[in-house]
Formats: sequence, structure tokens, C-alpha cells
Amino acid sequence: MSDLGNLPIRLSIDEAVLLSVSLRVLEHLVEAIEINGVRQDRLLEDLRGKFDHVLPHDLRGMVEQIVEDIVLTSLQDEGGSELDAMTADSSYALPMYATDTVLPVIEQAIRDRLTLEIAYYSMSREEFTVRRIDPFGLKQQGDLHWLVAHCHLREDRRVFRVDRIRSVVLTGQTYEWPLDFQIGEYFDDE
Repeated sequence: MSDLGNLPIRLSIDEAVLLSVSLRVLEHLVEAIEINGVRQDRLLEDLRGKFDHVLPHDLRGMVEQIVEDIVLTSLQDEGGSELDAMTADSSYALPMYATDTVLPVIEQAIRDRLTLEIAYYSMSREEFTVRRIDPFGLKQQGDLHWLVAHCHLREDRRVFRVDRIRSVVLTGQTYEWPLDFQIGEYFDDE
């Protein structure tokens, strides 16, 4: 058997982007597989690292945007609004943290226009990330609270489920309020 560990493969930049998108979509759509005793998340993380190492920064950003568009579109195609897509996994029991300690801090940050640092659990990636966010608005839908914020990690606006925020810290840094922000854009009932 030949050594596949050193398999020489030449890829065009377009092929590398396509493979990188494919890896990230696989992370979102497949819960758990194991190959030769190694879990999927470890294999995908190693592969993602190799592509991130060779892809220019702007192309990595493009890959992330394409993946988000694909994942959101696939959730929307199953029926419903963007909010339905975001809440599609709300039946998951864990992790769900008490919101009574984080909500007052978030409300203060919105009122005083203060940047927050949060530890957030992403269901799609099944991992915690520490993010700096500029919170713009809160919305309660049933038993769930949703936070619309600018995410510094993703350099874009995101909607976060508050009960997936494990911890929140006021950074003391202020941010400029976006003139174009309307919370109704993110929810169907406004």
C-alpha cells in the first residue's frame, strides 16, 4: 500500500476554496462520524487548518460567507423564516444556561453602548467561542431571548440565543450605535 500521507495534490485557488467550503458545510451537516478511530471534528479541524494556512485572509472570509449562506438557505428551504431557521434547533436541551444573570448585563450594555465579551455555545459547531460583541437589541420569542449584535469575530451582525451565553463581561469599551439598525428586520412579527 502506498503512503497516502504525502500524496502530492496540486489545486487551483478555486478548487481550494471549493474544498474549504465543502469541509465547513460538512461540519454543519454531519453530527458525528469516525474514521479509523478518529472523530470527525478532529479530522475536519486538521483539514480546515491546512486550508486556512494556504488561503489568503480575504478568501477565508469569502468561504465563511458562502458556508453561512448555504447553511441558512438549507434551513430556510425546509420551510419558514430566517428566525425559524435560527430557532430550528431550540429543542436541544443542552447547553442552556440561566438567563437571569446575563440579561441584566446585556440590557446595561445596550443602554450604555458597551462592548461585551461572551462565551457562546454554537450548536452548529458544537463548541464554545469567546466573542466580543456590540449588542444592539433583545427580543423575546416564547421562552427564548434573542440578542442582535455586531460580532467582532465574524465582522458581521449576528443573532445569538441568550440561553447559550455561558458568561458575559462588560469590557468598558463603547461602540457607535448603527443608524440603520431596526430589530424588526430580524424577526417576522415586527
